[in-house]
Amino acid sequence: MAEMKKVIYKEVNERLMVGMFRETSFTNAGRVWQDFYQGDTIEKLNKLSDVKCCDDIDENDGIGFMYHFSDKENFNIIIGDFVETNTKIPEGLFAKYIPKGLIAHVQIEGDNIADILDSAYLLITEAIEKTGRVVDYDNFYWCEIYTRQRYSEPLRRSERVIIDYLMPVKEK
Repeated sequence: MAEMKKVIYKEVNERLMVGMFRETSFTNAGRVWQDFYQGDTIEKLNKLSDVKCCDDIDENDGIGFMYHFSDKENFNIIIGDFVETNTKIPEGLFAKYIPKGLIAHVQIEGDNIADILDSAYLLITEAIEKTGRVVDYDNFYWCEIYTRQRYSEPLRRSERVIIDYLMPVKEK
């Protein structure tokens, strides 16, 4: 069973998410991640290594930025990385500006990715509400960060893994 490990609230500046764009659903999201790893997006992102940003984002093997949820199942996703907001975007990559504001940075641990994904939303929203804040649904996004230290390396060793999440919040 997945469990909450950490919640940190912080004000962040405007960000620019760059990567591969898809309209998808929770049912098909795994296939989108496969397309990301099998395509040329990582190669294009590596050319932007000198403009990657955000000191609060640890070294990772992928960031999934989900937004524009048309219902509880369907959404848009960009899989890639955050870069400086004035970056010239290479052809074939999609970019989306994320406004500055208060976010929750949450870490959830589980035996495997399925355990975490199945309970992450409920764990996160309950934790946020217990601290006198609420999810900012007017500016809502759901960002999953697969860090090397907390996700990829423990996965290779068949240990419990942690997925980092970012989402906008506001005071009640």
